[in-house]
Amino acid sequence: MSLKVKAVLFFLLPVLAFNLFFLSEEGQTDPGPDHLQEARKLAVLEVDYFEKKIQNDWQALYDYQHPVFREHISFEEYQFFDGRVLYNYRDGNAHHVSGGLTPSLDYIKKNPQKKDALGFSHPRKYQWFSNPLITIQSYDLKRVLLSKDGNYAIIEVELRGVEKLNPAVVRDDIQFDIKKPHIDFWEKVDGQWKISLLADAATISGGPKVPYFIPNSNAAWGKMKFIPYVPRPKEKSGKN
Repeated sequence: MSLKVKAVLFFLLPVLAFNLFFLSEEGQTDPGPDHLQEARKLAVLEVDYFEKKIQNDWQALYDYQHPVFREHISFEEYQFFDGRVLYNYRDGNAHHVSGGLTPSLDYIKKNPQKKDALGFSHPRKYQWFSNPLITIQSYDLKRVLLSKDGNYAIIEVELRGVEKLNPAVVRDDIQFDIKKPHIDFWEKVDGQWKISLLADAATISGGPKVPYFIPNSNAAWGKMKFIPYVPRPKEKSGKN
């Protein structure tokens, strides 16, 4: 693990400690301790899923994906497209999220590494956004929304990092802090939580329609009833 990754995780983990305690939002009926434990479990999984992206742990990230996604997309394809690929990117007008020409599966398996302008290979990195000049460093958990039957979940976070302006355009090294909303959709499959959105949510958030859901479609998720949980604020130590 690189020194940079270690530094990110060192500062991230203490912040996440208090995120494992939840209060049901006002006006919602508390479904009981088991439901709360599932919300806490999902918060822990979200931390791990985030860390695996920072670490570029491709096997762990691929294992988190829904089984139906993995039936359509091989490990090699998932890694080749930097973790940003639709499950049906070869069908009709569907494209992988990164854009550009679609290479053959044979080419993908023979060229697992990226190559720079000089032809040298270098490891692939998980790409959060289509803009490669955005670097995500940490996140803040906003809400865990758990379906009443305990089988589906929506986790809302705020990604934090830096964005660098293209030096070829601005002729200077200019970067600034950013905060971007992000949503992960989870589904419990055979007792295990898996990422249920068949495309990177960061690429489609804010749009009028979110495609490629399991189960069925966006409409299926829209009809579900969710119980929201929010992080408990840190308690102040000591008394005045």
